[in-house]
Amino acid sequence: MSATGENSTITGKKIFFNFIEVPYEKLSESGDVIRRLKNGELHGFVLKNLFSKQEIADILKALEKPMEEKAMVTPSGKMFPAPFAIITNSGERLDAYYESMNTVHELMDREPALKMVPERLAHFFKLIGQDYKVSVPINKIKGIPVSEGCFRVFYKDRGGLFVHCGNLFQQQSEYYYSLLANDIDMSDQLSFFFNLQNTEVGGELTIYDMLWKDVVGKASPEENDSVIDANGNTIYLKDVEQFTVKPQPGDILVFSGGPIWHRVENIKGDTPRITYGGFVNFSNDGKEIFYWS
Repeated sequence: MSATGENSTITGKKIFFNFIEVPYEKLSESGDVIRRLKNGELHGFVLKNLFSKQEIADILKALEKPMEEKAMVTPSGKMFPAPFAIITNSGERLDAYYESMNTVHELMDREPALKMVPERLAHFFKLIGQDYKVSVPINKIKGIPVSEGCFRVFYKDRGGLFVHCGNLFQQQSEYYYSLLANDIDMSDQLSFFFNLQNTEVGGELTIYDMLWKDVVGKASPEENDSVIDANGNTIYLKDVEQFTVKPQPGDILVFSGGPIWHRVENIKGDTPRITYGGFVNFSNDGKEIFYWS
């Protein structure tokens, strides 16, 4: 069910990780997808058409005004609600994170198209998790769930999303992760996003043939051309094998974004790239799935 042809979501000279794309009507044939991702049998899973074209159009329309008025401005575009990265390791801006999340939830209560987003997301994780309980983690201090996902807009020539992996994000946001009350296995967390809108040129997710166990950092958070391996050597991305994944509007991707290095390419078209995404992983006892942003 994987494909690498001209019209495929997954393209490259060599697809060195196991990424597959599956039509929605064949999801039942894919087995325990989330467990297969966690144990390394799969590295990436694209489900086609989780949302219909009309549903995507309705979501985009409902997002227009709040993205203009309420979203947090970032170097590459906007995010709504604000991401957990705004919370410092001394706990500053935790209230701001929740204020932004509450603004999104209040909007979802008024806008059926937006309320559909977390409902469909929870349904998706139950489908691919089969018998596992599916939950959003609880924050120890607030005693309530964290955000289940984040809308993200990337604008033209703002750099995309610099090369990174999820395990690096955990290092950079230790305080946030320490506040999750649930017993979650944080090793090699999975990443997910569903696509609302593609740009005409650029915006692909580039997957590099590099894993966290071998490549452990960057010279700076803004570095986007090289990484540093476990021996302290600089590796230039132009010299690393790579392939791209570009889900279409309505598709959702879950992949091993914790250990696998990746980046979102610079937007070159006039139309912004818009997604909704976050992270997912198992409880340590392997009985529950948690997703968050």
